[in-house]
Amino acid sequence: MGNSIPETMMALQLTGVGMDTVELREVEVPRPEADQVLCRVECAAACASDSKIIDQGPEHSLMHGWDPAKWPVTLGHEGCVTPVEVGRNWQDVIEVGRRYAVQPAVPSAPSRYRERYANGGRGIRKIAVGYTLPGLFAEYVIIEPEVIGCSCLLPLPEGDIPHFAAALSEPISCVVAAQQHSFHIIKDSPETPRRAELGMLRGGTTLVLGAGPMGLWHVEIAMSYEPANLIVSEPNDARRETARRFFGERARAAGINLVLTTPDELESVIADLTGGRGVDDCIVALGIRPIQEKSFDYLGEGGVTNLFGGVKADDHMISVDARRIHYESISVVGSSGSDPSDIIETLDMVASGRIQPGNYVSAVGGLDAARDLLQAVREQRMEGKGIIYPSVRKPLEEIDGWSAEQEKKILGG
Repeated sequence: MGNSIPETMMALQLTGVGMDTVELREVEVPRPEADQVLCRVECAAACASDSKIIDQGPEHSLMHGWDPAKWPVTLGHEGCVTPVEVGRNWQDVIEVGRRYAVQPAVPSAPSRYRERYANGGRGIRKIAVGYTLPGLFAEYVIIEPEVIGCSCLLPLPEGDIPHFAAALSEPISCVVAAQQHSFHIIKDSPETPRRAELGMLRGGTTLVLGAGPMGLWHVEIAMSYEPANLIVSEPNDARRETARRFFGERARAAGINLVLTTPDELESVIADLTGGRGVDDCIVALGIRPIQEKSFDYLGEGGVTNLFGGVKADDHMISVDARRIHYESISVVGSSGSDPSDIIETLDMVASGRIQPGNYVSAVGGLDAARDLLQAVREQRMEGKGIIYPSVRKPLEEIDGWSAEQEKKILGG
């Protein structure tokens, strides 16, 4: 290989089922074939969904029967990469030295190793980075042709977006996508036809249930729709204070009435703010079935409940009042994941300062800390996101926010 690319690298791999099969291993740095791209991984973020592949192995829906005990997989699906060697098929498309964000969910059948999948890969319509495609908890990663062909390797916009912000564009984009699944039917006058507007109702009342990490992202994205009232319901005092610290001044500057309350007080707060009408949008950032069911009670006429948190497979049925759907036009939407357009929009929001991803970083470390980070996520010991820098060797450090300047320092810049 060239002088700048080593023969071997370290990668965090799943070699079976269960956390005891997650290992930091020395593996060969692959050379890209004509339809592949070799990238340096600038940083990668941990996600709660990483635990699902660890616990389920070949039974995970995105593994399609691929057995990591036979064919180890490199974990990690949120990250920022820089191409260092481009196969000839992509040399007019992918630029060496430019940074890219990764959309891990690839709407494609696999082009390689079909014999490793159940039924020879027949019927597969989606594969994913960090599952059967090489993941990002590694010093280098091969980007397969399906990723590029499906526009899932996305160049960063002009500007100095830090690596960690690019990595977090994927989970944030899931929130952007979720809110765009909500819609409202608008009539400008009695004589004009109805039209649909995507997103939260502008000038209306938006309610976010839950102020954990994903709930806070929902609050931040909801502010871009400029609601008159933005209510956050959260029983935990510390989480409410975090929401106040992150968004209080910004909401005031934007003319948004930000109200932080508890579930016990929520119904009276809604009644006071809306004159008893109810909210226009309710985002349920919690995977708790009774709370999802209760969310419909908060809606006013034409209101929309957005179910964001996934519920347990054995406790997922909810009841909805069909009369309210019929007579009051309430509705429910939901979504999972995002697509490249959502990441592009998120990156633009980061570049313009409308989203501040550094607020949500609560731990950083080198590649040697990646396993510890996954364990911390599994044990729910972190409120925010954890960032791994594969070029660095550093124990996991808990922090309260992160910045471009701090990132440069950890990277020796």
